[in-house]
Amino acid sequence: MIQMEIVGIEIPVLDLEKGIKFYENVFDWKFDRESISGQGIVELNECVSIGIFQTEKLRSKGLNVGLAVEDISATLKKIVDGEGKIIKDKFKYGERLGHVAVFQDCFGNELSLFSEN
Repeated sequence: MIQMEIVGIEIPVLDLEKGIKFYENVFDWKFDRESISGQGIVELNECVSIGIFQTEKLRSKGLNVGLAVEDISATLKKIVDGEGKIIKDKFKYGERLGHVAVFQDCFGNELSLFSEN
């Protein structure tokens, strides 16, 4: 039996360059714009990559993706500075699971941030 793992996440955006700039500024990711035409790809590690692709219409809410960060508060500031929106500010997520915040990127995609502190 094959063990299932997340290997990729795709984030739809209305403007590819604005989307790449948003995620590069917030998370210090460096996107490869050459590998796949019309997309930006960043490899988080040897197994997981994130792709940003341009679309004419965004999907309704669906799967929520969680991203681990060192400092939720500092990351939320970058999100707001990049025209994103805080949906749920930092809160404690159980006794042993750390903290979470929920945000929308500059296109309305909703994602979560996770941090131990």
